[in-house]
Amino acid sequence: MGQRPVSASVVLLLLVGALMLPVAISILFGLGRLLSAMGDTAGGSVLGWIALAAGILWSLDLIGLVLVQAINSLGNNNEQGRNE
Repeated sequence: MGQRPVSASVVLLLLVGALMLPVAISILFGLGRLLSAMGDTAGGSVLGWIALAAGILWSLDLIGLVLVQAINSLGNNNEQGRNE
């Protein structure tokens, strides 16, 4: 039994980010639109930019999650090849 190339805590952190960031983006975007509709254009603009940054972070998180799963998959294949 070998150790996984990427720890489970890293995978869990990326997975939680992948699941929670879309919710946060939706809330930020909706709140920004609400503030803009109420006349606070500066606050709405700031929340829009924060939502955009969170969207970029979400994209990077998804890419990282795919790469980590690929690394774990390749590591598991190498261990199975040595055991046979």
